Amino acid sequence: MFARGLIIAAFVFLLDRLSKWWFIDVFELPKKGVVEILPIFNVVMYWNRGVSFSLFSAETETGRWILVGMTCLIVVVLLFWLRSVQARLTMVAIGLVIGGAIGNIYDRVMYGAVADFFQFHLGDWSFAVFNVADCFISLGATVLVWEAFFGSSAEKKKQLPQ
Repeated sequence: MFARGLIIAAFVFLLDRLSKWWFIDVFELPKKGVVEILPIFNVVMYWNRGVSFSLFSAETETGRWILVGMTCLIVVVLLFWLRSVQARLTMVAIGLVIGGAIGNIYDRVMYGAVADFFQFHLGDWSFAVFNVADCFISLGATVLVWEAFFGSSAEKKKQLPQ
């Protein structure tokens, strides 16, 4: 299970890096500003100094490195959890979160902020701007919460030591 979780994390990291490379270097989104895709969806260039969905903004260098350190610590904890996981769905969810977190760590270390692009809005009211990594982190975290509350008893029995 551990190796499969790492493969999922690597795949998520790769998708995140590819999307950021494409939007920044190929599509040249920083030069274009806001590009309307649908009446409720834009792609925009936003350098996020906070965590997923712009929460807990860290404007200083100290704040940046604190977020890097905290995110690295979370990844390490998730890696230890992944080593002991027996349920396939939990393994997938942890892999999604790890891959997304590493994608955002990479940006924060290399650029000082995380590149975000996707923006849903209703008129002048905008939801947070986010990226591929944020999507996978949110999906993985949602699955982990779902599993914690509603996971099948068969899966829970598989996780208990015999």
